[in-house]
Amino acid sequence: RHTRLASVSWARQPERKVTIEDIKYVLSSHYQGTPFDPYGQLGDERTRHMCRPIGINRQSQLSVMQIRPYRPQASRAVQWIAYGSNPFNTLVPFFPNVDVTPAYLEDTTTRVTSENFYWVNRIIAALCDGAFRSTSNAVERYQEKTGAMGHR
Repeated sequence: RHTRLASVSWARQPERKVTIEDIKYVLSSHYQGTPFDPYGQLGDERTRHMCRPIGINRQSQLSVMQIRPYRPQASRAVQWIAYGSNPFNTLVPFFPNVDVTPAYLEDTTTRVTSENFYWVNRIIAALCDGAFRSTSNAVERYQEKTGAMGHR
C-alpha cells in the first residue's frame, strides 16, 4: 500500500519557529484546561491529582540554550535561566562572553531574601502555589515583563 509522505504527521512543516516562550510554556505545563490540572476547576479531587504535571512546585531550575545564527559570533548564544517552580518563575538571559553578572542575578545567598533573583522566584512560587487562581494574572504579568526585558 502506497502512502503519500505529505500525509504523515511527523513530516509536516511547522507553522512557525519554536520560541523560548514556547519551551517555557511546555516545561511549565500543569494540564491547563483539562480535568487533570491541579490548579484548575475542571474534574474533581481524584482527577486533579491523577497525573503528575511537568510544572510542579518542586522544581528548582530551568535552562534553555538558544543559538541565534543571525547574530555576531560573540553574542550568538544565549542561555535562558529560571529558578524555582516553572509555572511561577521567569527566564532571564545569560550571555557567554560576559565577565560580570549583576549581583541580583549572581549572588544567591543561603539567607532567604528578596534581594536576589533565585530567592525572589522561590518566594513567588511559595506564595502563589496555594492561591493559584487569585495570583496567576500577576505572575503572568511578571513573566511577560521580565521576558520582554530579557529580549530587549
